[in-house]
Amino acid sequence: MPEGNSFWNPYRWVTVSDQDVQHDVPAYHHRLSGLSGRLRCDLEALTPLLVGDGAGKFVRRCHQPYLPATSLKGAIRSLAEVVGNAAVPFSKMEIDEQHRLAKARDGFRLDAVARMFGYLDGSVVFGGLVRFSDAELSESPCPSNQWPGFEVAVGQPKPKHRAFYPDRNRRKFYHHQAGRKKELTALHPGITQRDRVFPAPSGTRFCFTVNFDNLRDTEIDLLLYCLVLEERATVELGPAALGRGGDEDGAALCGPLRHKLGGAKPHGAGSVRIRVTKLELRTDPTARYRGDDVTESLEGERLDGELTRRTASFRSRTDQTMKELRAMLIYTEDDPRKKVHYPTYKWFQSGSRTPLKPTT
Repeated sequence: MPEGNSFWNPYRWVTVSDQDVQHDVPAYHHRLSGLSGRLRCDLEALTPLLVGDGAGKFVRRCHQPYLPATSLKGAIRSLAEVVGNAAVPFSKMEIDEQHRLAKARDGFRLDAVARMFGYLDGSVVFGGLVRFSDAELSESPCPSNQWPGFEVAVGQPKPKHRAFYPDRNRRKFYHHQAGRKKELTALHPGITQRDRVFPAPSGTRFCFTVNFDNLRDTEIDLLLYCLVLEERATVELGPAALGRGGDEDGAALCGPLRHKLGGAKPHGAGSVRIRVTKLELRTDPTARYRGDDVTESLEGERLDGELTRRTASFRSRTDQTMKELRAMLIYTEDDPRKKVHYPTYKWFQSGSRTPLKPTT
């Protein structure tokens, strides 16, 4: 919330770690080592979900809505970069020096996320050890050609608008709006740039798989945490985090952490729950080449126990990055951060400390 205003910006910032990015030699694809297998996952839209085709409609293949693998992989990778303290894979992004693309590599050594999801910088390429499938539609509250439409704002502040992009050692996360299960946040009447979109309604479900090869234990632990997050987290929001004065009380929230995915996030779209429904581990990676592939499958209580064990180190973290991340990913109906929308053009024009003209 900008100081002295009654509305919430659609997003806030999570401070990344100031620790050195760690590097190690990747396990190349021809090596039969580490952990290999497949995760079967279910994704449920908690609020309307839009992965658009550029014209306001949900992206489709053979007239059927689906979630591209690139969208899923990008969302999980971005989260893993924050949780795992890794470099951002885009050379032109305005980020802190510590996490620039060049910092992902040290000779032939890569940071954890580059090893898992891949690395590309000029002629230096590593394919990565984690592969996502497209997510296929498995359930919808109504036929996809009857999904309702909503008006949304188009355009947004740019990194040079320092009122919204305070510095470069933070990453942007959008507020959940748990009350937006049936419809998106209405447009502020002062916003004239608008478009109409047709998201998947809440309750829509998709299923996808994640294949992995030669992962270290620490790498699969990071992958699993970034997929399932936390089912019960406690977040303490101080007066400053709520836009209040120092004499007022803060707020304590308790609930699950959930992902944000796709477009129209400022209007409350894109809150989703991802569940891992099955974990298949190849206990002997050489067996498949002898025609005797040995796979251990975990479901139900055994899977829950394995997920709990492997994500414990992340759930116990209390550093600044994880505290701020939980504050943005917590999904609860009693969240006091309401009235989420972008300010109007008039607000930019009249705000002496927030000019619309970019500052240098």
